[in-house]
Amino acid sequence: MRHTRTFTVGLVLAGLLGLGDLATWLFGVGGDGQPPVAAAVVVTLLGALTLAGVWLARSGRRGGLVTVIVTRILSAAAVLPAFGDPGISSANMVLLGVSVVVTVVALALIWPGLRRPAVAAS
Repeated sequence: MRHTRTFTVGLVLAGLLGLGDLATWLFGVGGDGQPPVAAAVVVTLLGALTLAGVWLARSGRRGGLVTVIVTRILSAAAVLPAFGDPGISSANMVLLGVSVVVTVVALALIWPGLRRPAVAAS
């Protein structure tokens, strides 16, 4: 797998998002205007898997890249219900919105890395 600059930037963004998912507990959980505990657990696990996937993808393993893509999609999908919840604070809404946008950007940058290189005719 080739590591272009855009691919590397996408992996870095995905890694930062994974770290952000791990930090979910720092923002408060289960309180008024905070994410429910179950959602925080799922997001935290997805963040850990994302970081493992980034490390594997950086090492050139295709499975790591697939892990990053799947976990980032699931993480973004996990926070979407919060946009319809009037109990979520405005600050958390902004954080969630930014994370979804950055997820889309990261996926767009790393997705081409899934392509297999052309086989040269011998």
